[in-house]
Amino acid sequence: MVDNRPYPAMDDVKQRLITAVCQLYRHDQELLEVDASERSLTHKLAGYLQCEFPQWHVDCEYNRRGDRPKQLTQPVGSAKKDHTGARRVFPDVIVHRRQTGQNLLVIEVKKAHRQGDARDIEKLKGFTRGGDYGYQYGVFLKLDKSGVSRVELYQDGRKDSDWRMDLRCVLRDLGYGN
Repeated sequence: MVDNRPYPAMDDVKQRLITAVCQLYRHDQELLEVDASERSLTHKLAGYLQCEFPQWHVDCEYNRRGDRPKQLTQPVGSAKKDHTGARRVFPDVIVHRRQTGQNLLVIEVKKAHRQGDARDIEKLKGFTRGGDYGYQYGVFLKLDKSGVSRVELYQDGRKDSDWRMDLRCVLRDLGYGN
């Protein structure tokens, strides 16, 4: 199915993401304080993102590309490789239009004390590179109890910009972080 509705501009996506992350801190700070799983955090974040992107589908760990598994061909850490050399991957959160090929945003989330950033960043590079998925934007988001310690934007398979200070300023105004 083809859907020709336009993609939101990067600044629009940025503001919507910042709003969703602020909602997470405002309403679900307890999840960070009790060290809840990343899946718990991404589930709640996805709910706030759905409110920000009502014309899009927001899914967690969505592993499909139509009726096939979602796979990347470059090495992605310890993901299971199939007979073609591709690796199955499960992005933490995606904003897309199912069955259309319109892939807006892919997000990888880590808690601040967790390791493994490199693998998530490689996934973002793979998903934002042209080819099978071609997500417009990828975001690496590292969450801490007192605020966000890392927010990086990826486009065209590479790091584009750092949104950490933008998000930190808003969170600080809400009483999170220094």
